[in-house]
Amino acid sequence: MSRQRTLLVVEDGTEYTEALRSLAANELSASIELVRAGDAGEARRVLAEHTVDAVFLDVVFDRTPPERLAGDLEREILRFGGDRRRAERHLAENQGFYLVSELAPLLPGAIPVVIAYDFSAEPERLAALRRRCERLSGLADGTPISAVMESLLAQLTSGDTPDGLP
Repeated sequence: MSRQRTLLVVEDGTEYTEALRSLAANELSASIELVRAGDAGEARRVLAEHTVDAVFLDVVFDRTPPERLAGDLEREILRFGGDRRRAERHLAENQGFYLVSELAPLLPGAIPVVIAYDFSAEPERLAALRRRCERLSGLADGTPISAVMESLLAQLTSGDTPDGLP
């Protein structure tokens, strides 16, 4: 019997988590533990309590209060010329990237991290983020989330580590 795999989903809503649950009702109860975190603090707690086999990150956290966002708000306020609202919006709209940087040192080994972002026009950004998180991958525009989740779940239930997602 293979060991149970843990997938951490970090999102400010529940869309990805609900999609996973609907796609894998049988597999989740048998071999995959699905754990959701709503912000950086919750994700850190999950990583302290669980051995995680893969991570899925949303990018935009516009439903999260600014004080719960990863990143240095004061530095961003200075960067945006003292405009607090613009700085908060920037952190919320780019939260997934801040999460990669903040969570990478806490992730066990070289586990795969998938972020809901298309890097095809920004290979330098992907390369920079991979210096922090070597198994980071993004999603091409138009990739149905169901295809990504099915691939991720299949690889987790097979005992392999996810790689080369669509």
